[in-house]
Amino acid sequence: MEWHITPIARKSFHSDVEFAKDDAIACALVKTDEGELVRVDVLIAEANKVEMPGKVLCRWTQRFKPKPNDGKEEAEALKLTADNLFISFFEGEEEGMLSEENAELKHFLGLMLERRRVLRVKARTRKYTRYVHRPSKREFLVPAVDLDPKFFIENEEKLAFLVDGGDVDEEGGDSDGGDADEEKADA
Repeated sequence: MEWHITPIARKSFHSDVEFAKDDAIACALVKTDEGELVRVDVLIAEANKVEMPGKVLCRWTQRFKPKPNDGKEEAEALKLTADNLFISFFEGEEEGMLSEENAELKHFLGLMLERRRVLRVKARTRKYTRYVHRPSKREFLVPAVDLDPKFFIENEEKLAFLVDGGDVDEEGGDSDGGDADEEKADA
């Protein structure tokens, strides 16, 4: 059986109080009745007040050191979201079969994940692109389609969470109030 132990929490298991830099934290590794491992992190002052969700396997203390918020966590979560969405489009399809269902979205996600080096192009023709998913080594056959502006306009809300800086305001500009055309000119 493989167990995954999570890193230190950002807030107390007992009181939901956010940890501050250099707070003394009491940590415990607990095995639940279902056989899962759970990490419990609380402030030292709360250590005797918390009810553990199972049998305590071990305890330790440490100082809380917050991770720098440099955007890497959000970028990784975004990549996993796009990656999972891409793979889910092929669930139930035979591997290596070309399906036109959601062709534009498959093509867009394929290009995006290719840029992020999650997908590698194995073959590209006028009709399709054969990608290899680097983590799983699975192959995906994606129809080659033209992505016109109409596709992006119709699917703007669906795509907003996939695109870096995807917060789009009501007027169609980006969240910092700038105009997308001005940004293209600067690039």
